[in-house]
Amino acid sequence: MGVVIFIVFFAALLLSVPIGIALGVSALAGLVYISFDPDFFIFLPQKFMSGLDSFTLLAIPFFILAGAIMSYGGIARRIVNLTLVFFGRIRGGLGIVVTISTFFFGAICGSGSAKTAAIGSVMFPEMKRNKYPTDFSTALFASAGGASSLVPPSIDLIIIGVVANISVGGLFAAGILPSVLNAIALMAVVFFFARKLNLPLSPKIDLKEKLRIVRDGILPMLMIVIVLGGIYGGIFTPTEAAAVAVIYGFCLSFFIYRELKLADLKKALLHTASLSGVVLIVLGTASMLSFVMTFERIPHEIAQTITQHAPNWIVFVLFVNIVFLLLGMVMDALPAIIVFLPIIVPIAISFGMEPIHLGILVEANVGLGMITPPVGICLYVACGISKIPIEESIKALLPFLLVLALTTIIISYVPDITLFLPRLLGYVQ
Repeated sequence: MGVVIFIVFFAALLLSVPIGIALGVSALAGLVYISFDPDFFIFLPQKFMSGLDSFTLLAIPFFILAGAIMSYGGIARRIVNLTLVFFGRIRGGLGIVVTISTFFFGAICGSGSAKTAAIGSVMFPEMKRNKYPTDFSTALFASAGGASSLVPPSIDLIIIGVVANISVGGLFAAGILPSVLNAIALMAVVFFFARKLNLPLSPKIDLKEKLRIVRDGILPMLMIVIVLGGIYGGIFTPTEAAAVAVIYGFCLSFFIYRELKLADLKKALLHTASLSGVVLIVLGTASMLSFVMTFERIPHEIAQTITQHAPNWIVFVLFVNIVFLLLGMVMDALPAIIVFLPIIVPIAISFGMEPIHLGILVEANVGLGMITPPVGICLYVACGISKIPIEESIKALLPFLLVLALTTIIISYVPDITLFLPRLLGYVQ
C-alpha cells in the first residue's frame, strides 16, 4: 500500500498539483487500496479536522499577519537603517546588514519567504547602487531568509512542536544559538567576497542622523524583547505572543509611524488568509495521510528499517540530515515535517537524543531546502526581487549553501549548542 501512496503522491507533484491536494489524493488512494467500504471514508474528514485541532496552531496566522503589517508599516526599513548605523562602514557592510536585519526581522515574523521579501525589497536598490553583483545579492537574500528559519518565533518550529509533541517554547529557546551560528557563517562569506570583489563602503552617516535612526529603531527592536521575553518569562504562550505581536505591530505602524494605510491593512489580511489557508490545508491533508499510513503500520516498518541500518545516534543523525535535505529539494518542507517527524522522534529518543535537538536539526535542514533548487521558496522570492533567472544565481549561491551545510552538521553533532538555553530556562533537565 505504501508503494501506491508514494506513486500517487509523486505523480501528483509531477502534474503540478498543489501540495495540499496531492497529500489528500494520496491519502484517498491509500484508503481505497485498503477498503472500498463507504463507511470507512468518514475517517478522512475526521482526521483532517483533528489535525487542525490545536490551540498552538493559532499562532501561525497571527505571526503571518504581524509580519505583513510590519512590512507595509515601514518596520523592516527601520530595522535595516538601524543595522546600517552599526555595520555600514565595514567592507561588505550592506551584505552584513542584510544578514543581521533578516535575522532581527525573523524574531518578529515567522515566515522565511516574508523575511526574504521584506528585507530584500528594501536592500536590493541600495546594493545595486553600490555595485554589488546582482547574483551575489540574490544568493544572500535567499540564504539569509532560509538560514533565519531557526530564529524564533518560526512558523516551522511551531508546527514541529505540534506534530511531534515537543515544547514550542523549548524549540524557540533552542533555535537562538544555532541562529547566531548561521548568521556568523553568512557574514563570514559576505566579508570574504567583499574583500575579493573590493566592494565599496557605505556612505558615512553624520551623528545627528545616526541618533535619529537609533531613536526611530528602538520601538521595532522592543517588539523582539516583548514577544520572546514574554514567552520565556512565562507571561504568555507562543499563541498569545503572536497576538501581542499583531497588536503591537499595528499600533506602531498605524498610530506612531503612520505608514500603514487601510488599503495596506486589507492587503495584509488577504495575504494572511491566503498563506494561512495553504498551511492549514497542508496540515489537515498530511494528517489524513499520516492516519492511513499508521493504519497500515507503514511508520512502524520505516522505523524498523532505520533502526536496523543505524547502529547509533551518529549514523541516525546523518540519515535524518540526508533524508530531510533531499525531501527539501523536491517538495515543500511542511508535509515532510508532518509525515516523517512523528516517525523518527521515538527512534531518536531510543538513541538517547533530546527531541528538542532533533527538531532543531530537522529545521536546519528545512532552512537549507528553502534555498535549494528546484523548490527553494526563498530562492524564488529573492530571484523575483532581483529579476534574474534562478540558474544565474546558482554559482553565487554555492558558497552560502556549503557554509550552511557545514553549520547544519555542527548543529547536528554538537547538541550543547542547541540545548544550552533550553537547559538554562528549564525546558530540558
